[in-house]
Amino acid sequence: MPPAEKDSEGLRRLVGRLRFRHLHILLTLEESGSLHSAARLLNVTQPALSKALVEVESAFGVPLFERDARGVVPTQYGTTVLRGAKLLMGELERLRQETLSDSQILSLNVGAPHFIAQGYLPGVFQRLLSLDASIRVKMVEAAVPDLFLRLQEGELDFLISSLDLPSMRTEALDITKLFTANMEVIAATAHPLTERRSVSWDMLSNERWILPPADSLLTRSVVEMFSQEGLAAPEPIVNSSQPSTNLQLVAENVGISVLPSPILRSQAAGDKVRTIRVSPPLPRRPVALIRRKGPEERWLPPLLEALKSSV
Repeated sequence: MPPAEKDSEGLRRLVGRLRFRHLHILLTLEESGSLHSAARLLNVTQPALSKALVEVESAFGVPLFERDARGVVPTQYGTTVLRGAKLLMGELERLRQETLSDSQILSLNVGAPHFIAQGYLPGVFQRLLSLDASIRVKMVEAAVPDLFLRLQEGELDFLISSLDLPSMRTEALDITKLFTANMEVIAATAHPLTERRSVSWDMLSNERWILPPADSLLTRSVVEMFSQEGLAAPEPIVNSSQPSTNLQLVAENVGISVLPSPILRSQAAGDKVRTIRVSPPLPRRPVALIRRKGPEERWLPPLLEALKSSV
């Protein structure tokens, strides 16, 4: 049998044998960690649950969980199936909600790291809603690794995010590059370094820094610049993931920080801080619209238009 026909036959067999309740069973097993606990949560007997698990594994043709006296643990195959199960169950819940709601309303679950959400998206959403008044947006701000996980599991429709995570798996994603983000080192207006025409990274190594968590693009960019100059990056005196909070702290001369240029223009404290003209400057970082591969959604054309005209 040719490979294409074999794959098609395998999919038909899986569709014929697999049910959404099987996916629910797999997710419950992962959550509970044992057949006994999962059976109690699902309100079934343990033998019945064991039989159902055998049915699911038979449908896929591979073992999905390792069983021992301590409980159950997903196999390599099980981890892949569980990721897909979360995505399918998330889409099913969204379908249920859309069916019960006004069919004219389009709900979007959007993810972005804090600096993009606060620095770039207000104008984008204003333009998007003027193009399509039926759209409703649920905004999720979090660290980029968490956002990618939520996208892969179906909790988010798309991300607007940086693209420089080395461990990011992109084969199942549709990526549209949008713009490059410009970042600036900032200090309180009275800070002496704001008066200098050029400031080296060595001069910044003894400053008090206010930075987001270590996995943030802003912090990683600062650490990379110190490393590039052969310097150890200083430990921040304040860790805060909120750009608006960091801007206020800088305005009060608690320390220096790094922020995207649009936040400096849009926030009220912007007139109390100034840019430090650091050399070499922080690199510009690519930002993209990232979604799962699939048919073009109704929201995609107006969103791209809003991004094009606003950013």
